[in-house]
Amino acid sequence: MKLLFLGLAFIMGSMAFGQTESELWQLAEKYKKEVDNVKLLQVMKKLVDIDGENQDYLSNLSFAYSKVGANLDDEELKLKYYAKAKEVAAKSKGIKAGHAFSHYSYALALARENENAKTKVKIANAKEIKAECDKAIELNPKEAGAYHILGRWHRTFAGFNNMEKAMVNTVFGGMPKGGTYADALKMFQKAIELEPWYMLHVYELAVTYHEMGNDEYAKKYVEKAMKMNKDYKDAELCYKSCEKLLAELK
Repeated sequence: MKLLFLGLAFIMGSMAFGQTESELWQLAEKYKKEVDNVKLLQVMKKLVDIDGENQDYLSNLSFAYSKVGANLDDEELKLKYYAKAKEVAAKSKGIKAGHAFSHYSYALALARENENAKTKVKIANAKEIKAECDKAIELNPKEAGAYHILGRWHRTFAGFNNMEKAMVNTVFGGMPKGGTYADALKMFQKAIELEPWYMLHVYELAVTYHEMGNDEYAKKYVEKAMKMNKDYKDAELCYKSCEKLLAELK
């Protein structure tokens, strides 16, 4: 009888465990859709504890680390989050080829690290960032985040001075294809097409127009961004950036 009870307990526990994993994944998808990245990070940690070889779990954990890290005030802690994001995404990529979100999450982590890097490091990393984004889009043409990163990539190259361009020539063996404001606009517009609700895509489009000297369009899009839903952390912070940009444009 005792053995039967233990057997039933084991089966019930296994079933509950399976349901818990499924429920956790559903919860993760819910938080991701709601752009609640802090809660997403907590859930993804639990899922990776359950299955540390699952590429969906690993890539989304990396994504959450990058997103949460970007909103931290502590610069040292922020870099630790980005380093963890890159480490987890690298593991995910190495499990099996052809997983789009693993390539995107790796590019995101590297791009975040690059924001505070010196110019020489930025240029050295730029080649890998673009390759990872291109691969993510090849595997999943609807990955809006990859287009967003490429938008910033092209805009950064377009804004380089002559000395920086000389460094690019050394690292790349010539200027890379693209790297123009026109390319940046195209990428941000594609990201908006895929995720029209996400404020940051529209804000970055406005920033690009501002850098181009087209403040009429910059104002148009920053005002559009400010009218969008801001009931999530990314949007709250983006709104403040919009206010600063709008003040510059007036």
